[in-house]
Amino acid sequence: MLGGVIRTRLSILISLGLAVVAARGQTFQETLGLQPVQVTLDEVVRGVMEKSLDVRIEWLNWAVADQQTNAALGKFDPAYFLTSTWRESDLPQNSLDYVQTGGIIIPLTEPRLFQQQSLLTQTGISGKLPTGTEYKIFASTGEFRNDLNRQRPPAIFYPEYAAAIGLSVTQPLLRDFGPSVNLAEVRISRRNAAIADAKWELQFQRSLSQVISQYFDLIFAIENVEVKREVAAFARALVAENQKRLELGVLSPADVQEAEVAVAVAHEEIIAALSTVVEKQITLKTQMLGSVEEGAGIVFLPKDSLPYIAPPLDRARHLQSALQRRPDHRSALEEADKQAIIVKYMRNQLLPRLDLQATLTANGLSGDYGSAFERSFNRQGYDTQVGFQFSIPLGNRTAKANRNAAESRQQQAILNIARSELTISTELDTVLARVRAARAKMESTRESERLAEKLLETERKRLETGLARTFDVLRARASLAEARTRHLAAHSEYNQSATQLHLVAGTLLERYGIRIDRSGAAPQAVRTSGKQ
Repeated sequence: MLGGVIRTRLSILISLGLAVVAARGQTFQETLGLQPVQVTLDEVVRGVMEKSLDVRIEWLNWAVADQQTNAALGKFDPAYFLTSTWRESDLPQNSLDYVQTGGIIIPLTEPRLFQQQSLLTQTGISGKLPTGTEYKIFASTGEFRNDLNRQRPPAIFYPEYAAAIGLSVTQPLLRDFGPSVNLAEVRISRRNAAIADAKWELQFQRSLSQVISQYFDLIFAIENVEVKREVAAFARALVAENQKRLELGVLSPADVQEAEVAVAVAHEEIIAALSTVVEKQITLKTQMLGSVEEGAGIVFLPKDSLPYIAPPLDRARHLQSALQRRPDHRSALEEADKQAIIVKYMRNQLLPRLDLQATLTANGLSGDYGSAFERSFNRQGYDTQVGFQFSIPLGNRTAKANRNAAESRQQQAILNIARSELTISTELDTVLARVRAARAKMESTRESERLAEKLLETERKRLETGLARTFDVLRARASLAEARTRHLAAHSEYNQSATQLHLVAGTLLERYGIRIDRSGAAPQAVRTSGKQ
């Protein structure tokens, strides 16, 4: 009798000890040393918009492409130039030069040396127009001191100051003619910027879908912790109930011990479930946090419960939406447009070069720079030149090879559009099937949970009447926990599949109240009035 009392009291102490142990180690801070931080789905979405390093890195690729467009436009910026040359020379003269510079026809034993110092300066603006026209607007001056103007007459001024103002133009007529050719680099750069924009949006949508899916998975994980805690609480309650029945002589000590073992096992499962919560937020942290310090020692806990997303399953509607909205498909279309521009440019480069060249200069000469410029403006003298320059490479193999390569890349781009359409269609079929399967699985697990609850209730009644053992009740309770876990997992899987459907159909941003604003200098993701 005394031994039975001792065993009973010992069982009570063990039960209390297990209850204390089970109560301990069930929080993130006590068990894993992590501080819980609760977040809503809206906060998760905002975190991706503001801090995702993947998205920010991809956005910088757009910024680089945008600056390349500015660089391509820069070749049409005018340039200021200034040249100045000082020259001093003693030139041996032939007979003609000698007479032209006032030499007297007398016998010479050595060639006459003509001495001159000159300072020539030219300044102005040069540039290129989108038509291919190269222009130069200039003003030039010259100061001359030589044997002739030192001997006045015939020279009028010493030194002589010359001034000229003029315009020089070179206009391609075949190769490099017209805006379509000369703006090709600009148009290509703009297409590259559009492609970079599409890739940035694609990265943003993918990052967004990843964190939303993981948020749903995290809700499942944290609710699964609660399932394990309910099992532990049930086992602790069963220990207390069995202890009372043991004291009444209805149950054996083995029944109490089985319940105590269940408490310990449930405690282990709680710890494992807590660890799973931590493991399921790697993507969440990498997309929501902008630095190492932000995520130190914290664990995200979802505030929201699992929603029920019910997207329409109209394939034709989703396919039309995807072809219009998917950024990766838009990128393929932009690439084809870019290659068409390159092909047109390369075909132009096959043409011969025929350039029209013209120069018009007004000249003036006087004893100082001011008077010389005044006389040039009054067209004291003028010089007009008009001509052309023609050239054609024999064989022209480089231009032909470049043209052939460009046409091949254009065909690649066209085939990529077809591949993109096929990929979208295939992805859509796959994800639609996944959504339907996940929905059916969720309904099936809901029924399994209902039946498991019914079985547990039956086994508890049988235990009360002595027709069942504690083991049978614990097994039924474990089956119920497993059924609830499967149902939560199926619900999370269904929501993730629905999120993937929105991503494939190109409606993910609309679903979560986000739009891409391209009205400013740079594209950016902004929130609309509300979530769909």
